Amino acid sequence: MTMVLLIQTLIGSALLLGCTLVHILAVVASIPVLRHLGHRYQNQVMKRTFVVFSATVLILLASHSVQVWAWAALFLITGDMPDLATSLYFSTVTYTTLGYGDIVLEVQSRFVATFGAVTGLISFGITTAFLIGVLSRLLPEVFGSK
Repeated sequence: MTMVLLIQTLIGSALLLGCTLVHILAVVASIPVLRHLGHRYQNQVMKRTFVVFSATVLILLASHSVQVWAWAALFLITGDMPDLATSLYFSTVTYTTLGYGDIVLEVQSRFVATFGAVTGLISFGITTAFLIGVLSRLLPEVFGSK
């Protein structure tokens, strides 16, 4: 049982690290894109706000989707889930920490799923901070104060 726990910890930690790096890369790579969009619409405040904020949200959603798919692939590859739809569902409710409990992994695989929840918590925290940062730069222009 100790070896199983160690293996789950290593696998979970590796995917947690990989997913977190994917999310950080998405945020960092989006900065020049968002800056370009901001300059492109610099004389149209409302359009600029809409375009930049929409692009930010879409980029972050894409990153979250990649991470959910990565966790789903793990559960499918390991045989913990019977099919792709079930694996995606389980991965999503785990990543978002909803954890409905309608699908439960076997004891020998249960611990690795907790790392999926931690991945979601970290990524949603980064997303929230980044969205607040982007909004804090955009909203003063919308409301006329700089």
